[in-house]
Amino acid sequence: MLKWKIINILLLALGVLVLYNAYNVLAGFFDGLRGTAVIYRLGFKIPLNDQSLLGYGLSFAIIGILFLLAPILINRMRLGKSIGEKS
Repeated sequence: MLKWKIINILLLALGVLVLYNAYNVLAGFFDGLRGTAVIYRLGFKIPLNDQSLLGYGLSFAIIGILFLLAPILINRMRLGKSIGEKS
């Protein structure tokens, strides 16, 4: 039981971290940050152009939301199996 709580907390923390980086990348897109330089987020070199900032930002946001929803989905699957086993 404690193992699942730790896994859930780690998934939530990872989701928040990825969403924070998505916010940073998308903020650069909306601030008009352009140039020939790159920024480093989550180990990726992201060029400062419209397509890259928007693409990476939205990708990070989707992955972060999936990490935040993962504990809910895992718990539903675990509870569904345990209810089915009792019958």
